[in-house]
Amino acid sequence: MIERVYQSVAQFLNDLIESILTGLRVLLQSRWPQPLPARQQAVCSVLGNGPSLSDTLQNHLAFLQQTELVCVNNFAHSPYFAQLRPRNYVIVDPNYFVFNELSTDRPDIRQTIDTFRTVINWPMLLYVPRFARDSYVIQTIRAGNPNIQIVFINYSVARGFRWLRHWLYRTGWGMMQSQTVIVAALFLMINRRFDAIYLFGADQSWHEQIRLNDGNQVLMQQLHFYEQANDVAYHPIYSDKHRTKTDSMAAQFLSLHKAFRGYEVLRGYANSMGVRIFNASSKSYIDSLERVKIT
Repeated sequence: MIERVYQSVAQFLNDLIESILTGLRVLLQSRWPQPLPARQQAVCSVLGNGPSLSDTLQNHLAFLQQTELVCVNNFAHSPYFAQLRPRNYVIVDPNYFVFNELSTDRPDIRQTIDTFRTVINWPMLLYVPRFARDSYVIQTIRAGNPNIQIVFINYSVARGFRWLRHWLYRTGWGMMQSQTVIVAALFLMINRRFDAIYLFGADQSWHEQIRLNDGNQVLMQQLHFYEQANDVAYHPIYSDKHRTKTDSMAAQFLSLHKAFRGYEVLRGYANSMGVRIFNASSKSYIDSLERVKIT
């Protein structure tokens, strides 16, 4: 009895403090929310870039083409990009928005920018955080292709009391922590009120690609569906933008915790909005979303 009371009081105080901090964060970081575009269909498919997406693209292309498509990050590197002509594209990784014309360490980002400028000849919505408004990437895309409409979102992480979090989510003033872009993409599609959302290519199997070298550096192989495993090297994971210090193993698994916790928070919000999310990835470590198989 005493233990339950202690836990209840501790949880209330934690929620109270987190709610206050969330309020301050929203006041400082958020701006008046931009209305999200109306859905074009009742069902959408969110495509993660995990290796398992290859199976989906090879065997279930017809299913994808019957839904409104949402792609993320560097999906544009795939030849399927021009074939599928996705209506929606989501990028929230800050690395894209510190990139500039002098950057040489991220050729993948430069390739995505070039593809956006030269390949897209259909109307496409690009969702990015509001802090990216004046970035080189966004300015280049805006100047280079009028087919792309930029949708700015408030990426202010909301924690605390459930009623407060869900109100901030619904109104666009805040969102759950999105350690992976897939969480952000699913969140946006929930707020666009799709009846059902299908998720593909969400392997979330980073732990399988973690290594430790003889110098105690944590290495990771970032493998995507449009790459061959033999062509992707293991690289150190740096904890600062100047790449002078590598992350610890503890930090990496804390990052994984945040990623999977994001899916749990997302599931609760989806349930409150009456939106069903089906994880149709042929391989996935996400245990908080309903699994289905496309036949």
